[in-house]
Amino acid sequence: MGVEYQDFEIEIGSDSAEGTPRRYFAHVIRSPAGEASRSPVQFRFSEPKELARLRADLESAVLDVNSNNVAGLTSRAEKVLRDFGHEVFRSIFVDVRSISNIYAQSKGKDLRIKLRISAPDLATLPWEYLYEEDNVIGYVSLRLPLVRYLETAGAAGPMGVKGPLRILGMISSPDSDEWPKLNVAEERRRIEQGIDKLDKDKRVVFGWVRGGTGKDLMDKLLEGEWHIFHFIGHGGVEPQSPADPSGNSFDQSGFIVMVDEDGKPAKKFASDLAMMLADARKSLRLVVLNCCESARVNVGEKFGNPAMGLMMGGSLPAVVAMQFPISDDAAIRMSEGFYKALAINVPVDDAVKMARRFIRDKSRIEFGIPVLYMRSADGKIFEVDNPVVTPPEADTFRSATKEELQQRRDEFLLAAEAAPASGAELELLARRGQDLVAELKDDAQLARRVARIYLDLGAQQQRLGQTSNAIASFAYAIKLDPKNAEYYVRRANFYALAGFPEAALADITAAIALKPDSAEYYWIKGIICGMASGHENKRGFLVQAVEAFSTAIQMNPAEPKYLASRANSYAQLGSTAEAIRDVDQAIAMAPENMDLVAMRMRIQT
Repeated sequence: MGVEYQDFEIEIGSDSAEGTPRRYFAHVIRSPAGEASRSPVQFRFSEPKELARLRADLESAVLDVNSNNVAGLTSRAEKVLRDFGHEVFRSIFVDVRSISNIYAQSKGKDLRIKLRISAPDLATLPWEYLYEEDNVIGYVSLRLPLVRYLETAGAAGPMGVKGPLRILGMISSPDSDEWPKLNVAEERRRIEQGIDKLDKDKRVVFGWVRGGTGKDLMDKLLEGEWHIFHFIGHGGVEPQSPADPSGNSFDQSGFIVMVDEDGKPAKKFASDLAMMLADARKSLRLVVLNCCESARVNVGEKFGNPAMGLMMGGSLPAVVAMQFPISDDAAIRMSEGFYKALAINVPVDDAVKMARRFIRDKSRIEFGIPVLYMRSADGKIFEVDNPVVTPPEADTFRSATKEELQQRRDEFLLAAEAAPASGAELELLARRGQDLVAELKDDAQLARRVARIYLDLGAQQQRLGQTSNAIASFAYAIKLDPKNAEYYVRRANFYALAGFPEAALADITAAIALKPDSAEYYWIKGIICGMASGHENKRGFLVQAVEAFSTAIQMNPAEPKYLASRANSYAQLGSTAEAIRDVDQAIAMAPENMDLVAMRMRIQT
C-alpha cells in the first residue's frame, strides 16, 4: 500500500497533417533513467482505414461476451487484445532503441506509466491492454499504475480529508427503448455490500442522489461536501460534426444520459456536467463515470468525451471513465476494489490498478475498459486523516466438531425464538447467525432463519433512520434467502420511502418474477411508479403506474383499492373521464368508504 512510484512519462503523438500515411513519434519526458529524445515510431495502422478497422476489431473483441470470462486457455477475443497490446508495446518500448534503453534501465524501479497521447487518432485505442510478453504479469496495467496524463493549468495536489471519504452516487435509467434497462439495483446493492465494512468502520459515507435528473444532482450537492461523484448509467459519443472538424470543442461529442422530468433520456455533455458540479469544486476530487463509452473519442477530436472535457475544466485531479460498454459484474467488481483502496489512502492510480485486478478475477478481458485520466502528479488526491482502531488478532482456535456446531445451531435457534428487544441484541444475533451459516453452508433452514432476522433488523434500522445500515441488512436477507419474494417487496417499500424509485422498481419487478400471480405485487409496483413520478407528475412513471394497476385489476377485479389507485394515476395524467369511471366502480364496490367519495369530488374539481 505504501509504494512510492516513479514516473515513466512518455508522449506519443504525430507530426504529420491529416492524411495518409500518418507519421508517429514517441518521446520519454521523464523516467528514473532520464529522458529519451523524440524518435519515430512505426505502427502498422498508419493508414486511417487500417486504424478504423483495428478499432472495430478491438471493440468486437471486448464485446464478445461469450469469451470474456473463459478461464484457462486464451480465448479468441483475449488473443485479439493481447496481440494488439503486444504489438503496440513492442513498437514503442522495444523497437525504438532510445526508449528501449531507458525502459530497460528503469525496470528495476516501481514505475507509474504516464501516457500523454497527443495524437487524437491514437487516443481512440485501448492503451490499457499494453502487453509485455517477457513479464509473468504480461498486461502492464495489471502490474503497474497506468494513466492517461493530462497537464492543465492549476495545481492538483492532495486534499486533506478529516473523517470518512464522502461518495455521492447517482443512477440514471431512462424510460426509453433506445437505452436498455440497467441492473442498477444490483449494482447499488453490491456497491453498498462491498463497502459495508468500510461504512461500519467509518471510513466512507456513501450517499445517493434521489432521482436521475440534473436538478436532483444539484439538490443533493447542496446538502454537504462530497469528495467523489460516481455516476451509473448510459453514455455515448455523437457522430463527429462536419461543422467543426478541428476537434477543439470542449465537449464536442461525448455525453452521459440523465433523465428529464418525465423520465425520458436527456443527454448531458461535459460542460453540462461541469456546470452541475461547479458548486462542489472545493471538495470534489474525483468523478467516476460508470457508463459505456464515457472515455471514447472520435478520431480527430481532442476533448471528445465527457471525462476529458471535465478534466480540461481544470478543477478535477482525476476522472475514471469507460472506453467500451462494461458488464454489470465487471463494474461491480471495479467499485468494490476501487473504493476499498481509496479509503485506506491508496493513490488513485494504484487504486485503479487494484480495481483492474478485481475485474480480472471475474473477467479476463474487461479489466482494460476503465480509463484513468489524471493531472495529479503522483495520484495522491486525498490525504485521509481517519484512523481506525484495529482489534487485536484472535487467538488461534481449533475447528469446531460436528456436535459442537449442532449445539451452537440449536442454541442460536432458541435465542432467535426469544425475539431480542433491542437493536443491538438483534444485530449481535444476526452476526452470530451469519457466522453459523458460513460454517454450515448447506443448512438451508438455518439460512432462511438468519435471513428473517436480517429482515427484522433492517426494518428496525429503517425506523431509526439508519439508511445505510438498513440497506446492508436487507441485502444480507436477500442474499441468504434469494427466492423469498416478500423480502424484495419489503426492500422495495424501503427504497421507495427513502427516495430511490429506480431501486424500488427493480426490487418489486424481481418480486413479481418470483410470484407472477400476485395482484398485490402489481398494485405495489403501481404505487412505487406513482411515487417516482414526483411532484412534477413525470408522465413516463405515471404510464407505468397505470399499466401495473391495470394488471392488478385484471387479476382481481373485485378489489376497490386497485381501481382507486388507477383513478389517481389517470387524474395525474389529465385523463379525467377514465379516472371518474374507475372511482365510480370503486365506490360501487365499497359505498361506505367516504374517502372514495372525497376522491371523486377532488378529481371532478
